[in-house]
Amino acid sequence: MQKILQFQSNLAISASFIVALLSFGMDSHLSSTMLLGSLLLIVILGVPHGSLDILFARQTYQLVHITKWLKFLLLYSACSLLIIALWMLAPSLFFIIFLILSAIHFSDDINLPGNQLLKLSYGFGIISLPGVMHGAELTKLYTMIIDEGVSQQIIFISKYLGVFLLSLLAVLIVSKKICMRTKFEIVAISILFLTTTPILAFTLYFCLMHSARHLIRSRFFLVHSNHKEFIFSLILPTLAVIILGAGIWYFKLTPSVEKDLIQIIFVGLAALTVPHAWVLQKANFSKWATKSF
Repeated sequence: MQKILQFQSNLAISASFIVALLSFGMDSHLSSTMLLGSLLLIVILGVPHGSLDILFARQTYQLVHITKWLKFLLLYSACSLLIIALWMLAPSLFFIIFLILSAIHFSDDINLPGNQLLKLSYGFGIISLPGVMHGAELTKLYTMIIDEGVSQQIIFISKYLGVFLLSLLAVLIVSKKICMRTKFEIVAISILFLTTTPILAFTLYFCLMHSARHLIRSRFFLVHSNHKEFIFSLILPTLAVIILGAGIWYFKLTPSVEKDLIQIIFVGLAALTVPHAWVLQKANFSKWATKSF
């Protein structure tokens, strides 16, 4: 597992530095082409890592009977629908909760046993650093989901929180005894989110760091699943998500394609992230990954 994770780490670090360098001459204007490309990459390379939840659930809850499977699927689906309902009823509250939960969830991507402050600083940095250099663009993105006034307040907080976390990360990286690879990962991802247009930075991070690392770890964690089950679990739920997302887009389509795509990306990820994080927590996946990496 170590060699595969090292390759994934090298790929994520290299891609982050290259994209950050290219971003200096890149047009940061938000376009439907960029959003559609990001959506496709997230669906193809990012969503499949959450599809493995059925294998995590089977191994954790010993789902051997149809009644147990139905109970799990019902609870999982209900959790996703509850998130969507929260967005429809209270979009601003939904979005704030989603950002906080995402930061906590992303903090497990790096291996830092005993350094919870550094892990959380990293996770919240991913959410807040884009606001430091790309506040206007981020406000435009958030306004497609929530009220513009709330978006501006979130960006205002993110800007100063990002500066603080950047300073804190620098101090902790220097003062803490952590491996050089982890330091490079933190630096590369921080530079990526500071320099690159937010939607592109998030897509790259979500696909090459968050999802890729989860897939590699999961293959070694799911000891009761064979290769065939692993592949089918990646494909079938992902196809279901694609079909569901396409159906929602078809019936909800508005004149603003960009707004539709942003809502599908953020609301869809939120609806999947919350039950996904719940399953991983119950499986003690983070503790296992920390000890094994």
